[in-house]
Amino acid sequence: MRKKVKHKLFVCLFLLLFFCGGCWDSADIEDMSFVIGFGLDSSENEKSPIKHTTQLAVTKKKGEQGAAPQGKMYQDITLEGKSIQDILRSLSLQLPYPVYTDHLESIVINQETARAYDLSILLDQMLRDNTTRLSPLVVLSKEQASDILNTNIEGEIPSSYISSIFENETSTLKILPGVRLGQVASNLSSQKSFVLPNVKKLKNTVKVDGAGVIKGKDGKLKGFLTIKETEGINWLSGKGKAGLLEFKDDKGNTIVYEVQNYRTKVKPKLQNEHLSFQVQVKAQGWINEDWSRSSHNMSEQYVKKLQYYAEKEMKKLMASSLEKLQKDYETDVVDFSDSFRIAYPREYKKMKKNWDDFFSKADVSFRADVQIINTGDVVK
Repeated sequence: MRKKVKHKLFVCLFLLLFFCGGCWDSADIEDMSFVIGFGLDSSENEKSPIKHTTQLAVTKKKGEQGAAPQGKMYQDITLEGKSIQDILRSLSLQLPYPVYTDHLESIVINQETARAYDLSILLDQMLRDNTTRLSPLVVLSKEQASDILNTNIEGEIPSSYISSIFENETSTLKILPGVRLGQVASNLSSQKSFVLPNVKKLKNTVKVDGAGVIKGKDGKLKGFLTIKETEGINWLSGKGKAGLLEFKDDKGNTIVYEVQNYRTKVKPKLQNEHLSFQVQVKAQGWINEDWSRSSHNMSEQYVKKLQYYAEKEMKKLMASSLEKLQKDYETDVVDFSDSFRIAYPREYKKMKKNWDDFFSKADVSFRADVQIINTGDVVK
């Protein structure tokens, strides 16, 4: 009996020490500096070529040391240096508490910096740091990254706000799925070309505005895609979630087709060393808005007519985006390489190193199948 009691006392004592012991080195949340966002710009100082902005969440009350000015929810600190690590260590010279990067949400890179430096170099410190997660979103901007992070959005921290925008990818095809740091690292290590969303600053908010094309071979920014071209990229890659397809009928009336789901299939063909692809897209959805006087007559013939114009617009979007990728940027950011690798594994091994060159010279045809499964409640 005594042995059982002693055993229970020992277990209780052990658990008490275990749970209490874990708190001996705990720190008050107000005594920590949580990094929410990073901004990367180029400096005019040759000795300190990188201008790095660190966005910190405010944990101090107004009037306390470390509190953000003007009652903001965040504090931005911009420093210049010869390396990211050098700059982050310099933060300790002006912050009273250690910096924690495990809450990092967004990384904004200025276009000039992305054109001048291989992204694998710019992001190297973040990828090596064992406290920085691989989940932060990476975006580009034609404006200074420091300006983007200093956007005065009422009640919001800009880095968190940028991250939350990509939750709307189920509502529109004009926005790319968010690209996280881990995905960027994977593409860079395999020298695979890819796209990053572009953001711009408005008066009191931040908007996603097209995308930037990153060349796999050198990891640098090649150029930008418009919102319309980004929409075409989503149709080509099949990576979009859902959204709207706006088109016009033969009389110029605007029709809005709401896409509920769609699937893109790419069929490669290699014949006599000539590479070609056929892109097949199947979509289901319904008419969300119709500005024509014929909209009250939802006959089978009228529905087929709308499907024809929707398919025509879809193919136009894909062709325009693909022409930009093949002629201007010579980069495969729509993963045609994956379909070719599956169909022709041996040939792909030989062509992989110069895949973007083969892609840019390939012939591409399009097939679209739009199904209108619902015409809504017509009240006209």
